[in-house]
Amino acid sequence: MGEESRIPPGLSLLLIGSGLYWVLSSQLISSFTVLTPGLFQTNASGGLLITIVGIISASIGLWIVQADFDAFRRLATRVDGWIFTVPLVLAASDIYLTLIVLTTSSQIVELNPFVSSAIGIGTAAIVPFMISYLALSQGLGLFMLRVGSYLFSNSRSSYLPFVLICGAASFGPASNLVLLMDANAGPFSYLVAGFGSTLISLVLFIKINRAELGSRQA
Repeated sequence: MGEESRIPPGLSLLLIGSGLYWVLSSQLISSFTVLTPGLFQTNASGGLLITIVGIISASIGLWIVQADFDAFRRLATRVDGWIFTVPLVLAASDIYLTLIVLTTSSQIVELNPFVSSAIGIGTAAIVPFMISYLALSQGLGLFMLRVGSYLFSNSRSSYLPFVLICGAASFGPASNLVLLMDANAGPFSYLVAGFGSTLISLVLFIKINRAELGSRQA
């Protein structure tokens, strides 16, 4: 059995994305998570610990990243290969729409302290944040494909975890799109985003299974 089969798909991208996130968070919010911003604000050793963990995580991910590149390339060259790029598209859309919404409407405030700090600093923080977000999104997508194959074997439901993750990831871009059209949408934007997320999951599930059925009959 080769190295490629021993490494779960998505693992290296998850490690890289998490590593970059932790390095950034040590500088931006002094915490491992946005749930407790400022946790190590007065503790230099705590902030250093986050940075070290992040560097180690990203380094391990870069060491084995070829496995994920190979897995993604195999998926992208399928007839329905565009479906497996959806996590990247949604992540990029979320970042892009968030930046536009925040710069075009003074009524909307970013509640995530990590994101707001990154935006406040500018390119120096936004670029690694984007790389982290994209890596985490695509890594999670690849990992969910493996989870689905374990849970449902060769049944049509094996793609269910992947499409559900895509649906959840579409919530942010969908709500931002509503806010971009109407800054006063408020809670209504979440209702529309929830409906959109469900619809995207359903459409992707139908598309991917139709393509799978077509490839088997060919």
